[in-house]
Amino acid sequence: MELLKQLEALDQELQNQYRSEDINFEQLATFLANREQLLHACMQASEIVASTEWQLAIARTQLIVEEMTELGQQFALDYQKLNHAKKSVQLYRKFQ
Repeated sequence: MELLKQLEALDQELQNQYRSEDINFEQLATFLANREQLLHACMQASEIVASTEWQLAIARTQLIVEEMTELGQQFALDYQKLNHAKKSVQLYRKFQ
């Protein structure tokens, strides 16, 4: 069950990272890679997979995926807005 405690602590760090105003994407990638390794290690232990703590870890996984998907969509929207603004400025400069 030590693996599940490590996973829970890592999940907290991961969520704190992507919920912060200044996201460190390298650290986020490291957290995700470590999380994947922990999940694989947990799946190798049948007593972990059968536990209620494992079900909570699965629920956290779903939440993390949903929140990171929303974050990605927000980045895409912000990027579109930035591109539109850049084109508007270029067009404005053309007519100066």
